[in-house]
Amino acid sequence: MGMFVMEGVLQGLFSWLVAAPLSFFLARPLANALGQAMFDANLDYQYSFGAVLAWLVIILAISTLASILPARSATQISVRDSLAYV
Repeated sequence: MGMFVMEGVLQGLFSWLVAAPLSFFLARPLANALGQAMFDANLDYQYSFGAVLAWLVIILAISTLASILPARSATQISVRDSLAYV
C-alpha cells in the first residue's frame, strides 16, 4: 500500500516541480494581460513564495488522500485475481 501512496505523492510533487517555475515566469505577463483586458491598466503584481510553499503542502496532502483509497483497494486483490482481470 505504501508503494501506491508514494507513487501518488511523487506525481503530485513532480507536478508541483513543473508548475512552480512556470508560475514564476508566466504569472507577471498574465497578470498584466488580464489587467489590460479588464481595466485597461497594469495590475500591481508581487510573487508570493509563501503561497508556493503552501501549495506544495496542499498538493502533498491531496495526493496522499487521493492515493489511499485506490491503494487500499489494490491491496485487497490477490495477485492471481489481478492477473486474471486483464
